[in-house]
Amino acid sequence: PEDMQDMEDKAAADIIFGYDDAEEGDYSETDEDSEVFGPEVIKMKEEDVDSFLSDDCAIIYIRQLERLANLKVERICSVKGCKEPVELKTSYVGSAVYITWMCGNSHQKQKWCSQPVMNRRLHSGDLSISSAILLSGNNYAKMKLFADFMGLKFPHCDKFNRIQRTYLIPSIDSFWKNQQEDILSAMRAENIVVLGDGRMDSPGHCAQFCTYTLMENETKKIVSIQTLDKRQTGKKSTNMEKAGFVQGMEELKEKDINVAEAVTDAHLQIGAVMKRQFTDIKHSHDIWHVAKNLGKKLVAAGQDKECKDILKWTQDITTHFWHACKHANTYGEFLTIWAGVLHHVVDEHEWALSYGSMDYGQCSHSALETDREKPWLKKGSKAHEALRRIVLDKRLLNNVPYYLNFRSTAELENFHTHILMYAAKRFAYTPPVYKARSQLAAIDYNEHIERPAALTKEGKKIYHRTFNKKSERWSAVEVKVKKTYAYIKNLLHNIFCMRLRDRVGMNRRMELAPDDPRRLSSHLASVEPKPTSELVTEKLSRF
Repeated sequence: PEDMQDMEDKAAADIIFGYDDAEEGDYSETDEDSEVFGPEVIKMKEEDVDSFLSDDCAIIYIRQLERLANLKVERICSVKGCKEPVELKTSYVGSAVYITWMCGNSHQKQKWCSQPVMNRRLHSGDLSISSAILLSGNNYAKMKLFADFMGLKFPHCDKFNRIQRTYLIPSIDSFWKNQQEDILSAMRAENIVVLGDGRMDSPGHCAQFCTYTLMENETKKIVSIQTLDKRQTGKKSTNMEKAGFVQGMEELKEKDINVAEAVTDAHLQIGAVMKRQFTDIKHSHDIWHVAKNLGKKLVAAGQDKECKDILKWTQDITTHFWHACKHANTYGEFLTIWAGVLHHVVDEHEWALSYGSMDYGQCSHSALETDREKPWLKKGSKAHEALRRIVLDKRLLNNVPYYLNFRSTAELENFHTHILMYAAKRFAYTPPVYKARSQLAAIDYNEHIERPAALTKEGKKIYHRTFNKKSERWSAVEVKVKKTYAYIKNLLHNIFCMRLRDRVGMNRRMELAPDDPRRLSSHLASVEPKPTSELVTEKLSRF
C-alpha cells in the first residue's frame, strides 16, 4: 500500500473472523449527579451487590413490557364473597417469566408473560435464543454457562435440541439451496472453472468429518459444499476427500453447470477420478500447494552441512517457480524458464544449450547489484547437485501440464478458516448439525464476499498488520467494511413461520434421514462396544 498512515497492528488470531473493534464514541460514562432518577429506578450500593447477584433475570420483549405498564389490576379480589388482597406471583417457563395476580383463595385476576407465546405453547424467546445460538456459530453448553453465571433463565438443553432438529436445520438447508440456485442460475450459460479443496475436522487420520468445497474461480463464490462422515467411506478418513469431490462435481452436473476446469491439490485419488470419471474436464493443480511442497524439499536439503547455502535461496527459488508457471504456456517454455535457476544460482546468466524450446538459454532479469550478501553456489558442488535433483525431479516435471493455467485455491483456505466460526474443531457435532453449520459458513461467505474496503473519513483505505509466525514476516491486510448479516432476518422469518405452520410440534418421533451416516453405524470405532455395565466390571476387576 502506498499510504500506511491508517494502519493498526493486529495479531493474526484477532482477525480471523473480522475487524470488529468498537468505534470511538460508542460508549461514554455520565457524571453521577448529571441525571435525576425517578423513585422506581433503583440505584445500587455496595451492600446491594449480593442480593442483585442472587436475583433471577429473564428476557422481556418491549411490546410485552409496554402491555404490562398499561395493565390495571385491582388490589382487592372482586370475586363475590372474596375480599382477599391480590398478590403478585412469578414463575418461569424456559426463558420467559410469568406474573400472575392472585388472591389468597387462588382467584386469578390477571396473567402476563414477558414473551409472545406461539402455537403449542412454545415461547418465542426460546425459539429466538435457540436460533441465535446456531446462526451465530455458538454452542448451547457455553451459552448456557453464560446464562447461569448471569442468572438468566434459559431454555433447557432438550428443548434446544428439539428446536434445532425440527426447525433450524431444515430452514438452513432450504436457505442454502435457494442461495446456491441463485448463484448457479447466472452461470448456466458459461463454462466455469471451479476450485476444490477438503477440510477435515481434526488433523491426521482420525477425522470424523470432511467438508469438501467447490468455489467458482471468477466470483469466488461457493457453488457446492459437501459434508462427509467417515462412516460413509468405510470408516476410512483418507477416502473422504475424494468422495466429497465426486459428490460436488456430480451435484454441479445434475444442476446443468458446465465445468470446463477443476483445480485441486495434487491428491492422487482425485487425480485418478478425473482421468476415469471426468475425462472431458481439464484438471489443474493448485500452484500454492506445489510451491509449498517445493519449499519443504529445499529446506530439507539445506539441513545437510555442505548444502546449507540452499536455505538462503529457498524463497527466491520458490518465487522463480511461481514466475515460471505464470509466464509459460507450454512444457518447453516452462522448462526453459524453470531450469534456468540452476545456472542463475552459480552466477551463470547465459548458457549454450536450452532445456526447452530455445536454442540457447539466458536469465530474464536486469543487471544485478555488485554488493551482495547472498553467496553464489559453487557449480558442481554437493549443494548444487542437490538443487539439480529437486529442480529436475521427474514427478515435478511430469506434472507441469497441471501448472500451466496458473491456478490457486488460496481463497478456499480463507473459507476453511472461516468455517471455524461455525464449526470449531474442539466441539463434537452430530452429522446433521455439522452439515448445517458448514452451510451457514457458506451462506455467510457468499453474502459478504463482495464487501468493499473500509475507508477513513478522508476516503483512504484502512489496513492492519498481521504477523506470520512460520515465515516470520509482517504483511499488510486491507480492512473491509463490517458485515451486515442482512440475510439473518429472512432466515429467522423462515424459522418462525415454519414453527407457526407446524401442526404436529416437536414431540413427534424423529427418524434419521435416509442419507444420515448413523444409519450405517451408531459409533465410529472399528470394534463393537461392550455394554457399559460390563466395562465397569472389567475396570473394577483390575484393582
